[in-house]
Amino acid sequence: MERKLNKRNSLKFIKRTDMRKNYIYTILAAIVTLLCSCDGMDAPYADFIKDGPIVYIGKADSLKAFSGRERVKLAWQMRNDPRGVKAKIFWRDRTESEEITLDRSKKEFEYVINDLDESTYVFEVVIYDKYGNSSLAAEVTAEVYGEVYESYLYPRSCYKYSGKQVYIDKTLNKWVVTLNAIRDDTMINTEVVYVDKNGNEQTVSWSEKSQKSLVLEDYVEGNMVKYRSCFSPQENAIDDFWTDYTYFVKPAEN
Repeated sequence: MERKLNKRNSLKFIKRTDMRKNYIYTILAAIVTLLCSCDGMDAPYADFIKDGPIVYIGKADSLKAFSGRERVKLAWQMRNDPRGVKAKIFWRDRTESEEITLDRSKKEFEYVINDLDESTYVFEVVIYDKYGNSSLAAEVTAEVYGEVYESYLYPRSCYKYSGKQVYIDKTLNKWVVTLNAIRDDTMINTEVVYVDKNGNEQTVSWSEKSQKSLVLEDYVEGNMVKYRSCFSPQENAIDDFWTDYTYFVKPAEN
């Protein structure tokens, strides 16, 4: 009986030993596989770092765009990295570009790109050092305006008295033009041009959005009066857009 128990215990011990060996072999195999995988993962990067690590310099900081008429102004901070000596500006999916030299004495750099079609653009600015190392691209979106935008602009409406925009204010006893109140945030000014009694052109303007009567000093009935309004398509735009003149009183034909 005792021999049978010893034999049984011996078999159990052998099985446990085999299980431990299998467990150890499994762990070793997993480690080898993992190491091989890591080597394979590094392989795609080997070609990129065979000549040394990639060096990036500081990119354009706080890049901004200011819209204009068939042009745009880009501005960015120069404090990020003193190594930058030139910049390249890309647009239209990098099919067009301009290269510029950076003036390191300035804290902010500005550059105007001209002769642009009326459209929406994504501009990329990449900075380079004297060795050709580049920064990551800084991006900004900008709208460029032109004739299409301008064609939708109309001058500010004016009050009519007895069917006339130019009339005598009975309280002031003077000729006036009254501008109606507006709610268009892009309209920034309206000017009225007229010919006075001496034959000289005079200009009066009003930029506020409330209603306003503009006095035409020394005006003589029948003399020319015209007006137009000015628009700024965006805050901080670098160009304003004026409507064509509209005549209240056309100049007399000679």
